[in-house]
Amino acid sequence: MSNEQQITGQANGHNGIINYEVDVSNDHIDDFKVLKHSETPGIFNQVVDTLKQNIIANQSFDVDTISGATVMTQALLNSAKSAVNAAAVKLHSVPTNTEHQDVELTADVAVIGGGEAGLVAASRALSLGHKVILVEKNGYLGGATILNGSNVTATGSKVAARIFPEQQDSPEQLFNDVTKESRNTNLPELTELMVNKIGSAIDFVSDYADLEYQKAQTQTPEHSVERQIELPSASSFEFIKKVSAAFKQNGGQILLDARVENILTDNDRVTGLVAEAKNKTITIHAQAVVLAAGGYGANQKMRGTESEGIDYYGPMTSTGDAYSFNDKLSLKSHDLGWYKVYPHGVEVEPGIAKLTTYASKKATDMGAIYVNNRGQRIVNESDVYAKFRDAILDQPGKVAFMVMDERTWKEVYALLVLHDFTAAEIKGYFDNPDKKPVFVKGGLREVAQAAGINSDQLVKTVQHYQEQAKAGEDPDFGRDAQYLHQFDGETFYVVEQRDRFATTLGGYSIDPSTMQLKNTDDQDVTGYYAAGEIVGGANGHDSMPSMMNTWGISSGYLAGTYASQAVEAAKTASAN
Repeated sequence: MSNEQQITGQANGHNGIINYEVDVSNDHIDDFKVLKHSETPGIFNQVVDTLKQNIIANQSFDVDTISGATVMTQALLNSAKSAVNAAAVKLHSVPTNTEHQDVELTADVAVIGGGEAGLVAASRALSLGHKVILVEKNGYLGGATILNGSNVTATGSKVAARIFPEQQDSPEQLFNDVTKESRNTNLPELTELMVNKIGSAIDFVSDYADLEYQKAQTQTPEHSVERQIELPSASSFEFIKKVSAAFKQNGGQILLDARVENILTDNDRVTGLVAEAKNKTITIHAQAVVLAAGGYGANQKMRGTESEGIDYYGPMTSTGDAYSFNDKLSLKSHDLGWYKVYPHGVEVEPGIAKLTTYASKKATDMGAIYVNNRGQRIVNESDVYAKFRDAILDQPGKVAFMVMDERTWKEVYALLVLHDFTAAEIKGYFDNPDKKPVFVKGGLREVAQAAGINSDQLVKTVQHYQEQAKAGEDPDFGRDAQYLHQFDGETFYVVEQRDRFATTLGGYSIDPSTMQLKNTDDQDVTGYYAAGEIVGGANGHDSMPSMMNTWGISSGYLAGTYASQAVEAAKTASAN
């Protein structure tokens, strides 16, 4: 007779309570389900899938945590173990081999890093007929990309021609926009690569992984023409999920929870890598290695003065490991103190932000204004993001406040929930007005007092803005008339706005003609290629929206191509 049980419980996640269910029959774990959570979906879904497989395979909750989500997975395991024990279930765990193993593998191309650039590089090399192994230190794919939107440019692609049939964009125009936004701090040779190859790269990855790009819902003013595209979900998780699935389906191999510790060399040529995994030391011998290990924003020791006082919103796993395991190669680097600082953040815990880009842009399109704690407007709310960023940095405490009516808040709320916030999370902010982040509603003086804004001045500012909106002119800041909308009703919402950073803009130097890393003698390191955030320069000191994804995809495509050409050359030389 079957003894079936559905055992439910709760565990503390990073963003709140996780509700789960363990299905058991005759003292056997049949399933592990998460019923409700507030975690970042792109990371959480991958982590729980792996955790579930390990629990069922081992018939035990005494399994390894998942790298990159250690605290959360340990909380789930501890809670589920206690809940099952309390239900008097007697599990029969499957013995596992914990003896350390030395594993040797061979590949044509080895790729370090399972984010956007690494997956594109690996997929490109695989598509050209080579054996490819990708190693990722975390227990999930996506890197920093997993936290971002999928918006990217597609200049020169068939995809762009379909989405923008009448648009006259060009690589030259994109190059000029990048140069202008970065204030001429970009490396022209890398920018040339990016703007001339993103079209081919987007067409490749779209066909390879069946990606259905569409016009991005937000076309930001930094771009001189409409050229930004995104996936239907607007999330990079869709990109990571589909590209990694296509890579595996086509014969690519992915090793998760494998942290690179050493780069193998032979007569100044890179010949592979050594990675440490659970109970394993993995040595991969390869003709070419692509480094796509991401940035170092979470590494406090590597941060420069530019990041002081600005919230970090990237993954805590962006620790710059490559700068340690590459140490003996004496690689050339530059501008390691450069960061991409954005506006549109709220501080959800000390020093940590979540982005509100889509919601904030919608708010200002509908007439919201930005004020400081003195109740004064601080910026043209329809201007480019760099102007927002600089205006916020100039305010006391480096914080501004977005003031809107209820009509606007409804649209903002929908976009917050769509992009990385939960309804419960937002409710908690309103229920605790004395805590960060600032989310308050009520009459104008009421919200001013709750947010710590000078109420008399805010009333004057709003009255003055109402008159300007009615007249359709903003002589104070020059806001475009199409974004001047009077506030409707007597209920106002105020949401804090802080600057934030995640992306590091400096990094290693490469030879743009080969995508190979350079050493401090300015010589190419043979067999060692690089792509993505770890390479600095293409976007200079200030990238436009969508351009870090543009660099990640285009550089990954190029690195995979050049690495493949090197493999072909080596095979030809060996045959002769």
